[in-house]
Amino acid sequence: MEVSKNTMPKVAILLTNSLQTSYGGIGPFVKNLDVHLNDHYQLRYFSLSEKFEHVTIIPHRLLYLVYLFSKYFTLRKYEFIISHSHEGSFVASVLGLPFVHVFHGNDNPVSISRFWYGKYFASLFDYMSRTISRNSLISYTVGNEMDGRKKILNPISHDIAVRDASSKSGFIFAGRLESGKRIGRLIDAYALLPFETRELNTFKIAGRGSQFDFLKSKIASLGLEGQVQLIGNLDNKALVEEISTKKILLMASEFEGFPMAIAEALSVAVPVISTGVGDIPSFVVSGENGILVEKDYLDTDYKTAIETILSDYDRFSQNAYVSGKVFDAKKITEDLVKDLDRIRNKAAN
Repeated sequence: MEVSKNTMPKVAILLTNSLQTSYGGIGPFVKNLDVHLNDHYQLRYFSLSEKFEHVTIIPHRLLYLVYLFSKYFTLRKYEFIISHSHEGSFVASVLGLPFVHVFHGNDNPVSISRFWYGKYFASLFDYMSRTISRNSLISYTVGNEMDGRKKILNPISHDIAVRDASSKSGFIFAGRLESGKRIGRLIDAYALLPFETRELNTFKIAGRGSQFDFLKSKIASLGLEGQVQLIGNLDNKALVEEISTKKILLMASEFEGFPMAIAEALSVAVPVISTGVGDIPSFVVSGENGILVEKDYLDTDYKTAIETILSDYDRFSQNAYVSGKVFDAKKITEDLVKDLDRIRNKAAN
């Protein structure tokens, strides 16, 4: 029998920026998860308005703290909270509201802050992480599973078709344009490829962040304006569509949890080259669906990795597609709902 939406439990979703403006893979993660979570709960998002996206003087994290404290009496009306935000979970902890938290990427989000003074708040965010872990009903992580944190896979939900290998060309990076992603190093490695290879394979960089001007200048200094393109932010469907047309996803992060872009690439049969940081080695198997390089790799090592995949592309692509099946959003959501219902039943008893 179909359940009325009005009788479903009310769940608040905390996300610092809206689904349309969230950085990196958090927005797509939440959107893909909630496609099926909507079948079980009444969901309401608590995020900063998009009008704050262009506010650069005051950090969004601070604005969000103030916003959530102002929503205390509204949040109390919800059975529990699913938070994808350190600030959100910290406020829920302070106010004594029931919540589960999803750790995305690095435990300390200000370690790659867009603001020069972000590093001075690192100890505060370490304290916030400890507080969150102590008070959350369940803590999930998209990175390495550890004591007190349950692994949750990146949910993928799209209808983008897998392209034939012969119709794909080029490489892509997708994510925040911040120093920790080392996108400049990717450009250096790309520049080492033979001219003929670069002519057949442009390198597109999707995303935005504080490194935009630096990367634009670097591309010009290497004379690669026609071959390396900064394409800005794309909505999730457009990004997956763009990834599906490329031969390889290129990553070189100093640290990660598990990037949404890697799960998306594998789901459309696009192999991955990445540093073996965070939980990436659990899903990218070097020599099978991609290649892992050392964190302190040489640019020539990365160039060789690109050429290795291109020389045996069909096999790498097929393996990528098979390995991407584990990120099915419906199955991941079903497992999450089982956890949440267990919490609800426990509280009711």
